[in-house]
Amino acid sequence: QWKVRRTLAFSIHELAVILGDQLTAADLVPIFNGFLKDLDEVRIGVLKHLYDFLKLLHADKRREYLYQLQEFMVTDNSRNWRFRYELAQLILIIELYSHYDVYDYLRQIALTLCSDKVSEVRWISYKLVVEILQKLYASGADDLGLNFINELTVRFCHCPKWVGRQAFAFICQAIVEEECMPMDQFSQHLLPSLLSLSSDPVANVRVLVAKALRQS
Repeated sequence: QWKVRRTLAFSIHELAVILGDQLTAADLVPIFNGFLKDLDEVRIGVLKHLYDFLKLLHADKRREYLYQLQEFMVTDNSRNWRFRYELAQLILIIELYSHYDVYDYLRQIALTLCSDKVSEVRWISYKLVVEILQKLYASGADDLGLNFINELTVRFCHCPKWVGRQAFAFICQAIVEEECMPMDQFSQHLLPSLLSLSSDPVANVRVLVAKALRQS
């Protein structure tokens, strides 16, 4: 019965704490893997507590789940946006992986979610983008950080839709707030693009540009 599986999916991370890493790897991981392919009502429980479960696994085992995160973008019902909303909240799992893994796997998910049709998903995704940038710069991977910034500029600052340009202004504002990269790098690589939006034809974009500039 899916309702029973759903209950377990929401609490499997608690069982893992009780059982310890060896029993979890032997007995709970196969069940957890089954839940990943289950009905949306069951999968959402796994997704909500993904960080709590993954942090109990060994690094090599944990890495296997990176490839499966993309699968959460596909749901039984495309209108089930709460899945994507939960996925965008996976900010915590960034600390479980190396900056290379974050760049290779989580970056693409974050960029996709930033263009989501649902505004709640988009707004939480911008925070995910900022956390990824922070991870890259904190790890000394400035080249990867710069690649990511160039991607953000191309995808959002030059977006034909005003929502994309607004996203760019908000991401810049959040970067300054969180100080997730050196400000001289921000001035060099992001500020010129942000300033170019100050004469945007859409007022909502200009307002966010003004907020970002006031904070910087």
